[in-house]
Amino acid sequence: MFKPVYRITPYLLNLIDEASALKTWVELAPLHVAWLPRMQKEAKSKLAHFSTSIEGNPLNLHQVKAIARGETIGAEKQAELEVANYLKAMHWIEQHGQKAISEGTIFELHRTITRGLLAPEKVATYKAKQNYVLDNNKIKVYTPTSPKETPQAVRDLLAWSNSVEAAQLHSVLVCAIFHHRFVSIHPFSDGNGRLARALGTLVLYQKEFDLHHIFSLDEFFAGDRQRYYQKLQQARDLDNDLTYWIEYVAEGVVATLRKVKKRIEDLQVSTLHPLTLSPRQEDALRLLRNAHSLHVTELIEELKVSRARINQIIGPLVESGLVTKEGRSRATRYRLNIN
Repeated sequence: MFKPVYRITPYLLNLIDEASALKTWVELAPLHVAWLPRMQKEAKSKLAHFSTSIEGNPLNLHQVKAIARGETIGAEKQAELEVANYLKAMHWIEQHGQKAISEGTIFELHRTITRGLLAPEKVATYKAKQNYVLDNNKIKVYTPTSPKETPQAVRDLLAWSNSVEAAQLHSVLVCAIFHHRFVSIHPFSDGNGRLARALGTLVLYQKEFDLHHIFSLDEFFAGDRQRYYQKLQQARDLDNDLTYWIEYVAEGVVATLRKVKKRIEDLQVSTLHPLTLSPRQEDALRLLRNAHSLHVTELIEELKVSRARINQIIGPLVESGLVTKEGRSRATRYRLNIN
């Protein structure tokens, strides 16, 4: 059976404590019924965008959201299909997240992610030829498990992930360990990275860590793609000691949950007023909540927009009573009206 090697460091314990505290805050936050579908859709779009972008997909988040709405964006067909397939995989995970991960789960998700992108004989079928992990210069940096050993390696990983030992571990550890081992096996001819990240998301859903399905860990990985690949390889170079990799994933969970907490706080401000916030307005409210009041030039600098655009963003907030405008012209300041 697969036996992961790692140490529980004080740094990792602190990260796990913070992640658990943030998770509890999110679970106990009074989520307005109107927010949840919106946040879930955004999380799925982010998962699809960031996971595929790690593999080089050129579409931006705005385009991915359009595909999620069923729109045709006129981009290169393969790029659109990669995103559409990943969105379908996220929907499948949302519907089947309660079941233990099995080979059938892996094959179904691989089939969904690669449909129309791989030759039919390679879809949901373990690799027949040795594959390799290459760096940016197309130089081999890692040789995954051989085709002959792959089926048993995957089954050993599944036996571990469904074991009593794994059940006793924090879900962030199980997610990190599963992700690394799966992508290191590299069981298919293509789609292994996207599938590993999808399965990591499934682990978090399965263990009810992302209870509302409203955050995207892949956004953290994509934020510094080079570091993501370096951390994967670092563990292999350390004889598969996963300590630093697990710490890295835990850092990502904490960073992601902090963003979710800020988002909910921004939305909570808006519930006292009949206003649907744009992303820019959410940013403005967060800045005002943290600083209490800001000069118009400070908002322009923080939001990186023109003075005319600031008026478009802040005007509805002032009209709704969320924000108070103080002074005129260059002396204008804005203050949040909620304690």
